[in-house]
Amino acid sequence: MRYRDSGVDIRRADALKEDLGRAVRGTWGSTVRPLTGGFAGVMDWPGGAGASMLAATMDGVGTKLHVAIELGRIGDAAADLVYHCANDLLVHGARPLAFLDYIAQSRLDPAQVVDAVRGLARACAEVGAALLGGETAEMPDTYLSGVIDVAGCMLGTVPVGGLLGVSEARPGDVLLGLGSHGLHTNGYSLARRIVAGSGTSFDAPLPGAQGISVGEALMASHRWYGPALVPRLGHGIRALAHVTGGGIAGNLVRVLPEGSRARVDSRAWAWPPLFTWLVDTGAVPLEDARETFNLGIGMIVVCPPEARESLTAELTRAGEVVWTIGEVQAGARGVEWIDRP
Repeated sequence: MRYRDSGVDIRRADALKEDLGRAVRGTWGSTVRPLTGGFAGVMDWPGGAGASMLAATMDGVGTKLHVAIELGRIGDAAADLVYHCANDLLVHGARPLAFLDYIAQSRLDPAQVVDAVRGLARACAEVGAALLGGETAEMPDTYLSGVIDVAGCMLGTVPVGGLLGVSEARPGDVLLGLGSHGLHTNGYSLARRIVAGSGTSFDAPLPGAQGISVGEALMASHRWYGPALVPRLGHGIRALAHVTGGGIAGNLVRVLPEGSRARVDSRAWAWPPLFTWLVDTGAVPLEDARETFNLGIGMIVVCPPEARESLTAELTRAGEVVWTIGEVQAGARGVEWIDRP
């Protein structure tokens, strides 16, 4: 199975974003900090005063909500949206400040809406953001019965002088991969199609994972990397890449400047059992698997080689699972996989 067979076409979406970008950039004034390929938008506070800049990002839970509805865990999926947005801010050195949500159904189900908001509130408290409010919408002509949509916008602050963008990575730098808990919030259209096609139920044991069901593995939380990374910003970290839609290569390239090419060693870490099972069960081509799933790496730290050992030790002590997964070399901007025999 391929991602586009499940109704998601990454290349078509990327082309659309290029067209949208021209309209978006046309609204920017001198206060906006251009971040080519950025995970969030950053601008100066009005008036140019203060020691911080404003950062903002927006996303949705996506089709992970279909799994959550079936398993009665809408709140957990909603919490993942907060973690996702907080990581997108973190990539640029921003700390979460506030969150606004949007929840919609064909007919509002009070129990499900309350579950979603409680999940959002729990995660906001964890990342240090205020849940300022939001919007609930009831639109029977827009949404299917029994479905809930949860999206949101997170605001954050970036210390002046602490902005991480795409200009710091350089040839010779090392790539450190931080482990994910699972799919996080990406690739669920394909994953759900594979599960349905296999005839496997969500409560079936996941092969290769002791005591874990398929449903539990699919609902594994989207990790928030702030506790480990925030104290180390400005101490050997040149850039960060949050691995979301587009996989490792599609997100790593977003933080590479021109003249820098990343090489990712495919043998540097072992895929967690969920990814192995999905790819094998769905006969997913390797290229599609790499474009669709994070494959066990949720965040990439770009650092100079002399910082690799100390950062690895510090991040490990902070609870992260860390692998050296590649390096940055001089060359045409892009990412290539190194497949060793």
